Amino acid sequence: MNTEEKVDAIFESMREEVKQFVEQESQITSSTEYEERVLELSKQFALGLIAKSQGKMPKSRNSKKSVDKLGPS
Repeated sequence: MNTEEKVDAIFESMREEVKQFVEQESQITSSTEYEERVLELSKQFALGLIAKSQGKMPKSRNSKKSVDKLGPS
């Protein structure tokens, strides 16, 4: 996947969340609720950005090794 495809995938994944926020924005009367929703949207975007820009995550290096993988003792 090239850079342009990654960027498109990231923006497309957030399109629906941003659309819902914009539609509901006028109904928010509390500044605290508004800020909470903006922060939540920001967190979702950041997580999506990290996940999609990194590609497939490697196998955990912290997973417990089985006895078979340790070799002869």
